[in-house]
Amino acid sequence: MEKPVISPEEYVDKVNERLPNCVGYREGLRIFLVPEGADGKTAMGYDWTFKDSLDVIGAVSAAAMLVDQEFVVDPHITGSSR
Repeated sequence: MEKPVISPEEYVDKVNERLPNCVGYREGLRIFLVPEGADGKTAMGYDWTFKDSLDVIGAVSAAAMLVDQEFVVDPHITGSSR
């Protein structure tokens, strides 16, 4: 079964939706495209808040893995589901 294709903005939205359910999450943790304010076509990747804790890195990795299992990101499209 083919995975649905999403934009980088949708990827960020979906990871952020899953973060609160991941071990290591803390209030205010979110990922964002970099450079901040970039859209899917101009982003160079993503980064996250609270870089001071291995728990946070684990939460971001876990949430990203969940999204990666469900979707494929096309960096050539832009747009948000929100």
